[in-house]
Amino acid sequence: MSTYGQKSTLGASDLNLHINIEDQVVNFPKYRRELINRLNGKNFKNEVKSHKYEWSTRDNRALQSTLAIDLAADATSMVVTDPGVFNVDDVFQLPGGEQHVVESVAGGISVTFRHIAGTRAAHLAGVTASVIGGATPQGKNADNMVVTAFEDLYNFTSILEDVVDLSGTQHEALIRGEENSAQLIARKQMELTEKLQRQIVLGSRYEDKGRKLTTMGGLKYLIDTYASSNAVDFGGSATWTSDTDVQNKIDDCLDIIAEKAFEKPVMYVTPAFMRKFKYIQDDTTQTSLRESARGTGVVRTYLSHTFGNIDVVQLQGMGTAMNDLIFFVDESMFGYKAHKGRGWFTTPLAKLGDSFRWQVLGEYTVKLDIPQAAVYCHTLGL
Repeated sequence: MSTYGQKSTLGASDLNLHINIEDQVVNFPKYRRELINRLNGKNFKNEVKSHKYEWSTRDNRALQSTLAIDLAADATSMVVTDPGVFNVDDVFQLPGGEQHVVESVAGGISVTFRHIAGTRAAHLAGVTASVIGGATPQGKNADNMVVTAFEDLYNFTSILEDVVDLSGTQHEALIRGEENSAQLIARKQMELTEKLQRQIVLGSRYEDKGRKLTTMGGLKYLIDTYASSNAVDFGGSATWTSDTDVQNKIDDCLDIIAEKAFEKPVMYVTPAFMRKFKYIQDDTTQTSLRESARGTGVVRTYLSHTFGNIDVVQLQGMGTAMNDLIFFVDESMFGYKAHKGRGWFTTPLAKLGDSFRWQVLGEYTVKLDIPQAAVYCHTLGL
């Protein structure tokens, strides 16, 4: 006996025959699914085969740290605040341009060194020591590597589901105007796709084992959970009084991810933000306005001091939920993917009297490879 309708993936059983309609997403208005159109699952290394998807990330080795204690001008050792930064034969530089070569490292933070260039000076705790190169002697045996720990991350899947229901008369007579069951299914899929787009950005990760319920965490949740310092206060309405202040806030965000991003980040904004953003200095934004057009152009790129021109993507269909947020993310590390065999599909349900019913369902999750490669601004004061 066949069973129709939603079945929990927590039970690890397969679905019955269904009609895959995932490819129909391309037929929806592009401006309503901008994020769905831009993203994909290329950053997923494995198929999603469970309601819980796990991955690991290991950040690139950091190349600078701060002094934990004061340093005398003639010192030959220092203590830094971050382990795993310095290794034997690294060349590092202190403020003023003086350079030294690391001779040994103990416990990851106690560093002995010898001076090689620049005028030596005393330094207070908190100043930065930056690795700028290497000076390994010819023929030297290899040293131990600096180990950067892995961080284990995970997300859940979310099931998005709804039903199309027509009476037998409606189905046969097209009483809904020109919409038959296939068109109503497509409309329902479009509604669910817009809901998915919102969850990709704003969803919260949650599990209720008793109800066999999970929800996926979106971009904001993954930043808050794994890179909480990457949330930047925009400063409210006062920041908008100066173009320079607005630019500084945006560039502050980009500075945070400058050493984490593999590709140029993209800026996600809403129409509420765009209405003000399009008026900042013309030499820092490029709009789509043509000479023959009327009105004010939509900003397409922003000229940053960190990455040069970055794309500005306006997300429609977000309602007011994202009006107090702007995001910056390396899209090569950010994507969404369907649970295996559970991309958008429709299944005919058992009839209830003189009716025709179809379930429209998809199960998806989101992955952000390195959460530190994304940042957002809040308290926009719009």
